Amino acid sequence: MKLIKTVKCKLKVDKQLALVLRETLNRFADCCNDILAVSKAHNTTNKVKLHRLCYYDMKEKYQLQANHVVCTIARVSNALKGRRLPNSFKPTSMSLDARTLDYIEKKQEVSIATHDGRKHIKLAIGNFQLGLLKGQKPKAATLSYNRSKKVFYINIVLEKEVTVPSGSNPIGVDRGLYNIATTSKGQAFSGKKIMHTRKHYSCLRQQLQSKGTKSAKCTLKRLSGKERRWMQDINHQISKSMVSNCEPGDVIVLEELTHIRDRIRTARKQRQITHSWAFGQLETFIEYKAPEAGIPVVYVDPAYTSQRCSRCGELGFRSKHSFWCSSCNLTNNADFNAAYNIQQASLALLDGLSSTNHEVSCVDAKATSRSNCGGAQMQAPAFMQMILMQI
Repeated sequence: MKLIKTVKCKLKVDKQLALVLRETLNRFADCCNDILAVSKAHNTTNKVKLHRLCYYDMKEKYQLQANHVVCTIARVSNALKGRRLPNSFKPTSMSLDARTLDYIEKKQEVSIATHDGRKHIKLAIGNFQLGLLKGQKPKAATLSYNRSKKVFYINIVLEKEVTVPSGSNPIGVDRGLYNIATTSKGQAFSGKKIMHTRKHYSCLRQQLQSKGTKSAKCTLKRLSGKERRWMQDINHQISKSMVSNCEPGDVIVLEELTHIRDRIRTARKQRQITHSWAFGQLETFIEYKAPEAGIPVVYVDPAYTSQRCSRCGELGFRSKHSFWCSSCNLTNNADFNAAYNIQQASLALLDGLSSTNHEVSCVDAKATSRSNCGGAQMQAPAFMQMILMQI
């Protein structure tokens, strides 16, 4: 199984080289915008059709290398197929492939194709990045420019072969706002400080935006991305702690929360917190860290996991952080109760796979469950499809 990781490396760039890279980024972005206009005019997102319509014209107009034009077509095609349709492309990043990028390990530098020919650029990296890049021949990367710091970075994509992880001991993980993650193994990661910090940044942005002065805009520019980087660091810490706490044979079980923001209704006061909930990022970090440690990741349906009793399976009552079942008088923390339900929901999947002599590996079980809402008794989740997760 292939595990994909990205290594972020800072580039040592002088003023003359910076001008060349900036010009290449500008041409790359302008080329993307022209292809975007062509795709809208011909109402197509197909990469092959766009190639036939744009390739020669774009190559002649912007004087980019052939593979640069191919990468622009691929970027536009992939963006059009995404959920968020871009209005335009900004000159902040550029895709590179095996023909426009070369990593030279001995010299600790990269060779990047630009509109002005090949440029050899030194890397400003430490032992951690050098260890990851040792013996590697990267086939893809992204050249990016940080406008606030005026620094160039290259995000090198690495592929690593790992054994397909397997296990039979499920560890349920409940994700939420007040507790970012709670596991059936007893781990709980509080989100109280996170919510407080997010509110602070939100109020600070509102105050600066209402002022509208030049100094306020400079402060907003300086703070841009600070909250995102801070939350990213926290999710890295949580995912690392969660995976390191697992033992051989464990299976991390997550809820399938895709499009959860479209399905839930929240009060106006809670909308800002809900829409800034970084559950998807935490999920992504777990997805690539767990298989590297030999831990599979399984997904189950989130329906009623917070409302069902983990002891008897009937619907109970939840009040803030507490859960109470009127049938068996179970009293427990609501998040731990949900984690136990997620763990139990995966048992049917694991038992089904073992009964058919299949090894439980990195499985993406996007399960469906049906419930009889006429009474309090819940039916067992019915797992309908299992798709091998490509990591």
